[in-house]
Amino acid sequence: MLRPVYTEPANCQDCYKCVRECPVKAIRIENNKANIIDERCVYCGHCTRVCPTKAKKIRDGLARARMTLFKHPKVYLSLAPSYIGEFPKVKYTTLVSAIKELGFAGVSETALGAEIVTDRTDSFLDNAPKNLYIGSACPVVVEYIRKYAPHYTQQITPIQSPMLAHAKMLKELYGEDTKVVFAGPCVAKKMEADRHPDLIDVAITFKELHRWFEDEGIDLEHEQWTSATEGFVPYHSKQGNLYPMENGMLMGMKQREHKVSGMAFSGLENIASVLRDIPEEAYHNSIFLELLSCEGGCINGPGKLSSLSPAIKRYRVVHQDEVERPHEFDCKHIDLGETFEKDPGIQPANYSEKQIMEALVRVGKKSREDELNCSSCGYDSCRDFATALIENRAEENMCASYMRQIAHDKATVLLQKIPAGVILVNSDLRIVDMNAQCADMLGTKIQGMYKALPGLSNVKLKSVVSLEPLFSNVLTTGKEIKERQVKEGDNLLIVSIFNIQPHHLVFGLLQNLQDPDVRKEWLIEKTREVMKNHLDTVQKVAGILGENAAFTDATLRAVIEAYDDSESL
Repeated sequence: MLRPVYTEPANCQDCYKCVRECPVKAIRIENNKANIIDERCVYCGHCTRVCPTKAKKIRDGLARARMTLFKHPKVYLSLAPSYIGEFPKVKYTTLVSAIKELGFAGVSETALGAEIVTDRTDSFLDNAPKNLYIGSACPVVVEYIRKYAPHYTQQITPIQSPMLAHAKMLKELYGEDTKVVFAGPCVAKKMEADRHPDLIDVAITFKELHRWFEDEGIDLEHEQWTSATEGFVPYHSKQGNLYPMENGMLMGMKQREHKVSGMAFSGLENIASVLRDIPEEAYHNSIFLELLSCEGGCINGPGKLSSLSPAIKRYRVVHQDEVERPHEFDCKHIDLGETFEKDPGIQPANYSEKQIMEALVRVGKKSREDELNCSSCGYDSCRDFATALIENRAEENMCASYMRQIAHDKATVLLQKIPAGVILVNSDLRIVDMNAQCADMLGTKIQGMYKALPGLSNVKLKSVVSLEPLFSNVLTTGKEIKERQVKEGDNLLIVSIFNIQPHHLVFGLLQNLQDPDVRKEWLIEKTREVMKNHLDTVQKVAGILGENAAFTDATLRAVIEAYDDSESL
């Protein structure tokens, strides 16, 4: 089975945005493709939001949900409380009726499970000794602590999540043969469902639920549905519907003056900061942390459907209509106990300075001054990148400065190896680079300048060679010069100028016809050109034959004149 979040390799364009954005760097670059490292992933789903090419995917659960409905007569949908902000123009009666039209026996609010969790957490904190405690409601936070802050696992309240509590409640009410499908904005619920298949058969996102409606031709704004009167089973939630927003759980908990200090934080970066250096004194007080991985809470989950402002979503969650409910179901006997253990799969990086430096040398960084910490690779520092290199999570070519240096070195070597004069010129008609062959070709004065300033970078072109009009014309018009004979001092040059970046950077190739090898090669090339044109002519009509004969005559004359000129030099 696919993991809840995965990569579609064909879509990946190795931009490293997922590496930069992943809060736990659970990305491995292999063959220039960014793959998710399952054992490091906390399933926050953030990469699926930021990937510009949609290479990061959320596993689709619709097929499995449909199959569950097909195979089992009693399937209930557990609807996450953030639905209030996801279907803003839809009455809950309309939504319930439409979901039942898909084949569900009933629709129940996951918030009922949240109410049970709140009650259990209240009871736990009432009887627990003074200590630091962390809520267990967010599966991403639990996974993060298990993998990246394992020393806090004992601080997680030993209570199952609202989704699992709700599933147990539904099975208690409607029988153990009841099947449960969850729908909400959270990707990590898919992971949680995978680990508890006895409680949750499949978890889908709001986006998937909306697509399901579209597939079945259900328009929630159609008159047929707006007049529907179906309601939630077994009854409506109350305070549990506050869970999807930051501080929502605390708002539903009992007030404890001077006993427990409740605090709420959201966003994995904030949570990492909160957990980074909690002093020992915190363990001698009663502190409860409500932590949610998504900024602002579940209303901003990666599987959300609506792009409404979080402020409006929060307002609608807080100000939804209250509905009376009958005698409540007694859930006190339902066992929600859970023990959270640290994940043994991730070992803390503890590499020696020698190992780090060996990795940095691989990308041309031989001293502290070379460590730019530019984050172009996606890591916060060069040393973090070095750690990723050691652990085979990264490749050398992710380092922009290293690749620029390689490109520069390759270009420099190529420039010097070309058996002809080469000049790179920018739009200001200044030299960007020039090889030694070109300096040798232009005489002793230029050779001296070149020795003093290799490459003659930023030197005005006209102070080196009288070819400025040709280069200026190519830069202005963008029209390249394939071949032009130019007298330069005592030399007869063949000059070709090509665009590298039209109107900004051009490449000039200079060959000296006084050089016997160049003259020979040029004559051979011209002869071949003549022969090719002559053979083509034979196959053409008489009119074209006359035109080509004139071209042949002109070309031969040019060859003879050039040869005579070079011999007389």
